[in-house]
Amino acid sequence: MAEELDGNKELLKVFGYLVIVGLGWILPAPEPITPIGVKVFFVFLAVVYGWTVTGQVWPSLLSCIMFPLTGVVTMKEFIAMGWGSDAFYFMVLAFVLIKFLEQVGVSQFLAAWLMSRKFIQGHPWRLIFMIMLTAYVICSLVNIFIGIFLVWEIVYNITKIVKLKPMDKFPTLMVFGVAMMGALSLSAMPWGSNAIVNLAVYANLAGEPGNMIRYIIYTVPVGILSIFAYLVLCKYVFGLDITPLKEITGAMIDPKDLDMTKSKKIAFLALSVFIALLLIPSLLPKATLIYQVLNNLGVVGVIVFVFAALSLIKVDGENIFDFAALARGGVPWNMVVMTVIILAIGGCLMNPATGINAYLQQNLTPLLTSLSPFVFVIAITIITFVLTNFMINMVVVALLLPVVINMSSVLGIHPEQISYLIMVVSTNAILTPVASAASVILFPNTKWIRTKDIYQYGVITAMVITVIAFAVSYLFMGIFY
Repeated sequence: MAEELDGNKELLKVFGYLVIVGLGWILPAPEPITPIGVKVFFVFLAVVYGWTVTGQVWPSLLSCIMFPLTGVVTMKEFIAMGWGSDAFYFMVLAFVLIKFLEQVGVSQFLAAWLMSRKFIQGHPWRLIFMIMLTAYVICSLVNIFIGIFLVWEIVYNITKIVKLKPMDKFPTLMVFGVAMMGALSLSAMPWGSNAIVNLAVYANLAGEPGNMIRYIIYTVPVGILSIFAYLVLCKYVFGLDITPLKEITGAMIDPKDLDMTKSKKIAFLALSVFIALLLIPSLLPKATLIYQVLNNLGVVGVIVFVFAALSLIKVDGENIFDFAALARGGVPWNMVVMTVIILAIGGCLMNPATGINAYLQQNLTPLLTSLSPFVFVIAITIITFVLTNFMINMVVVALLLPVVINMSSVLGIHPEQISYLIMVVSTNAILTPVASAASVILFPNTKWIRTKDIYQYGVITAMVITVIAFAVSYLFMGIFY
C-alpha cells in the first residue's frame, strides 16, 4: 500500500512537470523572445521543479526529450552539448580519481591529518575555516571539480569520525560552503577558466589588457572575506551546532589513517604530478613546446596520462589502479546524468533561436543609461547577480561589459574597476542547477544535501557575498584610481 502511494505521488510530480512544460506551448512570446524561447524557458523551469521535488532520475531523462521538442536543437546536438563535452569526460574521470584516492586512503589521511592539528582540536571554527580555505585554494589554483570533490571527501570522513550522518546540518553546510568557494574560484585567478575568457572580452572592448596585479588584489580579498562571512552566517544565521566538533581529539582518529603507506605515497605523487601539469601552462610562455603539448592535451588529456602511468604501477604484486573497478564503484551515474543535462541546458537558453539574449540587450541599456553613477553600479551588480544564476556566467559578462565600458567614461567610473566587479559577481552563482560549474555538481549531490537546503542557505550567502564584492570594489577604486 505504501509503495502504491509513493508511486501515485511520483506520478503527480510528473504531471506537475508536464503542466509547467505545457505553459511554454500556449503562452505568447514577448518580442524579441521567440516562441522557441518561451518553450525552452518553461522546460527549464519544469526541470528545476522536477529536481526540487524528487531524487529520481526522470526529470533529467524527460528533459533530454523535451528540449529537442522545443525546436531549439536536435537530439543529436543536445546530446553533444552534454555527453559530448570535455566537462562531462573530465567530471567522470575526476570521480574515478577521487575514488582511487579514497581507496588507497588519501582522503582519510587528509581528514585525519587536519583533525589531528593541535590548533584545530577544541576550535571547531578554525576547522571549518580550514575546510573553506582549502576548497578555495585548490579550486582556484588547480581545478574546480578536483577541488570540490576532494574537499567533499574530507568533509565526509570528518562527518563519520564525529559520528554525524548525511543531511545533518554540519555536513550539509560544509558541502554547500565548499561548492560556494568553488564557484568564487572561477574568477579568483587570471588563469581561471572564467577569468581567461572574461579578461579577453575586457581587453577587446577596452583596447588594452586589464592589470593582472590589480585583478588579483581585488579578487582574493573578496574570496577571503567571503569565507569569514560564511562562518559568521553559519554561527549566527544558520545556527550550526558545533558541539560534536568540540569533542575532536587524537583518540577519535584511527592511527592507520595517518600511516603513510607505499600506496598512499604513490597516490600523493600522482596527485602532485596532476596538479603540476595543470599549473605549468599558466606559468610558461605560449611559444614553448611544453605549453603547446599540455595545452593541446587539456585537463582531460592530463588526467588520462596520469591514469595510464598509475595503471602500470604494482604494489605487492598487484596493480594499484584498476580503472574498471574504480569507475564501477566511484561514478554516481544518477548525478552524472543530471549534470550532463545541466551542461546542455545552458547552451539551449543562450541559443540565438530563443531570442533571450536579444531581449536582454534590448531592455537593459535604456534602463541603465538614466541612472546616477552610484545607483548605476548598484543596478549593474544586482542585474549581474540575477542573470548569472540563470545564464552561463561568461555570457553574462560578455552581455554586460560593452554597456558598462561605454558608460563608465560618461559616469566617471574606471572601466577596469566596474568590469572586475561584474566578473566576480558573475561567478557568485549557486542558486539554480545551471548557475555555475559548482552548482552543476552541487544540485546532483542529493546524498548529502537537499535542494531546499541549497535555496535556504544559498540565497542569503550569495547576497552577502555580492555585497562584499560591491564594498571591496569601492575600496579598491579608492586605492587605485
